[in-house]
Amino acid sequence: MDLFGSNGNDHEDSLPPPPPVPPDVVPAKAEQELPPEPPKKTRVPIARRGLGSKGQKLTLMTNHFKVNVNNTEEEFYQYSVALSYEDGRPVEGKGAGRKVIDKVKETYDSELNGKDLAYDGEKTLFTVGSLARNKLEFTVVLEDVTPSRNNGNCSPDGHGSPNENDRKRMRRPYRAKTFKVEISYANKIPMKAITNAIRGQETENYQEAIR
Repeated sequence: MDLFGSNGNDHEDSLPPPPPVPPDVVPAKAEQELPPEPPKKTRVPIARRGLGSKGQKLTLMTNHFKVNVNNTEEEFYQYSVALSYEDGRPVEGKGAGRKVIDKVKETYDSELNGKDLAYDGEKTLFTVGSLARNKLEFTVVLEDVTPSRNNGNCSPDGHGSPNENDRKRMRRPYRAKTFKVEISYANKIPMKAITNAIRGQETENYQEAIR
């Protein structure tokens, strides 16, 4: 004798049928409740939970400085900087960049609308407010002189008079180099992003504001 029925589901077949639904009742579909979204965490650039209370006190000098933003409605404009020589070769050295941009500021201040330029020495430049155009091209000339190892006032043998090599360096004329500068618009960063970053609030322009 088969104790579980012919199909092995005697337990399911023994359950009573569901009660009939009255004709005036409309079945309601149960809505699945989604779990609440976790609250957005506030990122603090430097989280300090209090001053130290143990160990030896010492004086620490840092390069941190306080930043206050009075006008949060202004915007930073980021520009890409491309430096090249007169023959089109790109400027590889890092030392010349700041001198070239300083010369651009000195020579073309009116074309730059009198804007102050914050330059990182390589390929990025920032201004408060936009420049006159999205792409600007300038040409500047820098004069340079090759430094003498002995400053042109003594010889390696220590007798106090310039030797032949020093005299040649002293007679060497200034060398002028021509640089081409291209400044192109790259991005716009609201000043408010800096205020939010100081408060520890992460926004869309968080990384650019910190930079």
